[in-house]
Amino acid sequence: MRVLTSFDDRDPVPWANGAGETTELVSLADSESLTPLARPWRLSIARLDRTAEFSALPGMVRTFLPTAEVVLSVDGRTQRIPRLTPLRFRGDQAVVLTELGEPCFAVNLMVAQADSVDPPRRGLVMIGPDEERTVSADDGAAFLLTLASNPDHPRFQLLELTGCDGPTDRLGGVLLH
Repeated sequence: MRVLTSFDDRDPVPWANGAGETTELVSLADSESLTPLARPWRLSIARLDRTAEFSALPGMVRTFLPTAEVVLSVDGRTQRIPRLTPLRFRGDQAVVLTELGEPCFAVNLMVAQADSVDPPRRGLVMIGPDEERTVSADDGAAFLLTLASNPDHPRFQLLELTGCDGPTDRLGGVLLH
């Protein structure tokens, strides 16, 4: 297991629409060197402290995982999202955070949509903390994002997993694979 980056080591930046802040852990350019055989992807941690519209990100597929229960409107359809439950949607959809019980963070994985011209490349997916976590070394790159601090790792630390790493359940995080 290798530490790639930590939330605490990065500065927040405004959302593309200026309605909030996010801390980028992996940029699209960084992802090209981390996973050259996968479609470009971006990983960030958004601060959610008020209702707001999400930035439009055409050409991307987004996976959103809040650290507290929230309510989103996705293309006008209301969806209650339980704590630590991933929701996937396209970056060109109209998404609004309509209810927020308490300020929290949200993990955002954005993956470029498949291009029919290029050779097929797999897209990274987020596996939530309550979902099956079996990954073999032959499955390609895998990363773990910690969701809570523990004696060995702070909250929101991104780790690259290797074939010899044991079970990741004890680290309390989401698997990116």
